[in-house]
Parts: sequence; structure tokens; C-alpha cells
Amino acid sequence: MVLPNRLVHFDSFEVYFWKRISKNFFYFSCVGLFLSIVYIPFDYQLHRGSDSFYFILAGRATAVFFAIMVVLASIHPFFKHHNVLAITTFGTMGFSAVTLTYLLFGNPVHFVIYSWFFYLVATMMQTPLITNKIFFIMEGYQVAFMGAVMAYTNQSAEEMVIFFSLAIPLVGYVYSVIWLNRKNGKEAYKNALQNHILMSLDGLSNLLNRRTWYEMSRRKWSVDKGSSFVMLDIDHFKKVNDTYGHECGDLVIQSVSQTLLEQTREYDIIGRLGGEEFGILLPQTNLEEAHIIAERIRQKVADTIISYNGKEIRVTISLGLIQNNDAIDDFNTLVVLGDKCLYQAKAEGRNRVKSYEEI
Repeated sequence: MVLPNRLVHFDSFEVYFWKRISKNFFYFSCVGLFLSIVYIPFDYQLHRGSDSFYFILAGRATAVFFAIMVVLASIHPFFKHHNVLAITTFGTMGFSAVTLTYLLFGNPVHFVIYSWFFYLVATMMQTPLITNKIFFIMEGYQVAFMGAVMAYTNQSAEEMVIFFSLAIPLVGYVYSVIWLNRKNGKEAYKNALQNHILMSLDGLSNLLNRRTWYEMSRRKWSVDKGSSFVMLDIDHFKKVNDTYGHECGDLVIQSVSQTLLEQTREYDIIGRLGGEEFGILLPQTNLEEAHIIAERIRQKVADTIISYNGKEIRVTISLGLIQNNDAIDDFNTLVVLGDKCLYQAKAEGRNRVKSYEEI
């Protein structure tokens, strides 16, 4: 497997799957909210005029409130990266309100089981994001809470048996679905990440490939006009290949690439643009700062000894440098001008940094 480096940007496991289920779950949670509201007329028909009516209405209103919170948790930016935890918490509180209200004031127990079944379907929809810890805390609480309330309200032994005979196998079934989906989800995520890496990185240098570098750099350049650009290539690289062979040439490319990763910052965008040529976009970097970085890279490459078949090999690089300015209205223009600076550095003797302002 190709290992990612700081140049590879990919969603975390949770974000990756949440993006894929959030839309459908939002619609499903809206259905849950609708049903919570629709149950109110049934409560009214069953309990109007009774002393407990307002208590039941308060319980139903509480359940509706938590149903609204589930809907908000599925779409609102406030819950970003904590959607599943928020949804399971609000869903659990809403179901508890329904359970407590129904059983305290004499509603048939199957009303609660219908609500719980809907709750379990919502849980399954969130797989593979439901962890074992969340599941067992959530479902263990639900079963224990409902059992305690049924015992407190003196439900008949028959209803208690019906509940537990349904609850235990249903929880086991839901857990099996979640476990299997999470296992498959991890494999799917691993494959997606691997494909992303293979499509983004150059296999030899482990830097961004030409296509990905241009895409990322162009996006960054469009929102960051205070960037600088460095174009560089390895001096006399053909001579290295002709003298020592292409295997040695590959080692040289890998050595220079490693230096670029080590001598640049976390947010700099580095790519192998072809052969022995590399590009670096330096966001929010003025000419003086960019020159310091470029010179540090040049010196480090020159000082590095590459061992190959008992021989010690040194190479140098030439670098062209340009700071973005108002006259540059296209990213490709920035690259062309940086390339022009690179060829000027080669023309003046190689192993040097040449900025656009010096031409």
C-alpha cells in the first residue's frame, strides 16, 4: 500500500461516510418528526378530558422537540463532526420521553414498540458510523429504561415477556447489521483512500503528480494572491542516467523529493511536474521569504550524499522563483514565468536561485 504524506488530503472515516448518508438520513429524520407530530391527535383522542392529558401532551411535546433536534443535528454546521453523537443522544432522549409518558399514563405498550422500531431503523441507517461503545450504551440504556418503567407502572407479566422477547433478539439483529456494515465500511474506506493516493501522488517521488498539483495549486492561487512559486529541476540529470543507469536516476529523484518535503512547510504544495522537474507553490509567502526557502532547498540538495553501488553521488538543482503580482491574471502565466526564471538560472551556470525580479 502507498502510504499517504502531508500532501494527500482525504476525508476522515467519519466524514467520508457521513457525506454519503447525511442526505438520506435528513429525509428519514423529517419523517420521524412528522410522525411525532401526527401522534398528537391520537393522544388527544385517547386522553382528552382525563387528568393526565396535559402531562401526556407535555411528554409528546418533549418528544417532538428532540425530533426537531435530530433533524437539526443532521444538517446544521454547529454539529459538524459530531453529528452521530448528537443524533443518538437526541434520539435517545426523545424515545425516553415517549416511553415514560406512554407507560405512566396507560397507553398500550405496542405504541412504544412501534416508536422503538423506528428508532432502531434510524440507528441502522447510521452504520458504519455507530461504534460498539455508542451502540451498547444507547441500546442498553433503552432496554433497561423501558424495563424499569414497565416494572414501575406495574405492567402485566405478559406484556413484560412480550417486550423482552422482542427486544433482545431485535437488539442482537441490529448489532449484527451494524457490525457487518462497519466492517464493510472500513474496507470500502481503505480502498477509497488507496485509490485517492494512487490518483494523487507520483509513484516514484511520492509527491503530487502533475494533474493533482495543478488542480490544488490553481485552487489555492485563486483565493491566495499573496503566494510565490518555485520551479526547479535537477542539473545534468541525463548525465546521471547515462553514467550510472536509470535506477540511480530514480534514487536521485527520490532523494531530491524527500528534501523538498523536509525543507518546506506543512501547507506548501509540492509536485513532480515531469522527469526531473518540480514545482512548489508557497502560499502567503513574499519574495524574500520564498528566496530563503528556495536557497535552503538548494543548499540541502547540494550537501546530500546519495549512495549507489558503493559510489557516493552528489547532485545540484537550479531554481526559478517568482512572487505573484497584480499583472498575473492566470495561474498558467505564473508557472510560465517561473519556468523562465529556471532557465535563466541554468544559463548562468546552474546550482542557483534566480528570481523574476533579477532577470
